[in-house]
Amino acid sequence: MDMKERGCVDIISRITIYTAMATANTLNSFGYLLQEAKRLLSRRFEEKASHYGLTSSQWRAIAQLSRTDGLTQVALANYLEIEPMTVCRLVDRLEARGFIQRIPDPADRRAKLVWLTEKSRSMMDIVREIAVEVYSEAFDGFTDAERQALVEGLQRISANLDEKALKDKAFSEQEPA
Repeated sequence: MDMKERGCVDIISRITIYTAMATANTLNSFGYLLQEAKRLLSRRFEEKASHYGLTSSQWRAIAQLSRTDGLTQVALANYLEIEPMTVCRLVDRLEARGFIQRIPDPADRRAKLVWLTEKSRSMMDIVREIAVEVYSEAFDGFTDAERQALVEGLQRISANLDEKALKDKAFSEQEPA
């Protein structure tokens, strides 16, 4: 290989390395930016909802129960992606303040189902209004097309990852122990 060919190979190698590094940096920054946006959305929501005396975690629990009321604490923990002991403390606080009630599960005497009270149901309109305000602030300066593209892209990412997780789970269940 002559000097000219070695130079070309060297340049191609460098381009390949830089491309790989740029791709890795993009992927790393994507995850960071997504997490940072989530953190800032939660903080902004808490700022706007602070005079109601509920944390964003408590609001999330109430919002989840408004979609699927009557969950066990374990199921609620799974939906919220937090530990069962954490959800237990969360539910204790919400129950003490009259936002939820626990009712024995007729199918399992050991379990209790978590239900919203009228007090928390009446606050759901407020929660939705605050969420609309926060999302409006977050999308300030976006065109409708940009906002729609971002939402559709995130939906596609979620669908892709859900599909991969289901395939992995199905595959692992087929493997002999």
